[in-house]
Amino acid sequence: MKKTLLLTTLAALLLCAPSAGFADDETDMAKISCKDFLGSGDQMGTMLAWIDGYMSAKSDNTMMSKEWMEKLGKHMGEYCAKNPGNTIMQAMDAMPSE
Repeated sequence: MKKTLLLTTLAALLLCAPSAGFADDETDMAKISCKDFLGSGDQMGTMLAWIDGYMSAKSDNTMMSKEWMEKLGKHMGEYCAKNPGNTIMQAMDAMPSE
């Protein structure tokens, strides 16, 4: 039940999120800097969901959990605060496996 609620909530957030952080019709996620990520405001949740999906596709792991999203968010925040000139792709590559 909790997993269903979490997924439903995430889907609703993605559908209702304003697109102010993404001014263009298309955004090359590989070019987003950590500084831009940290300043993305309302779009940070959308970006984290994209990051989770990208990483899940690479690892062939289709599981999603509150614990994982918190760990991912913490890593991205800490890494990007220390490395604002790096890209979010570099931040993802630096994510500890466990």
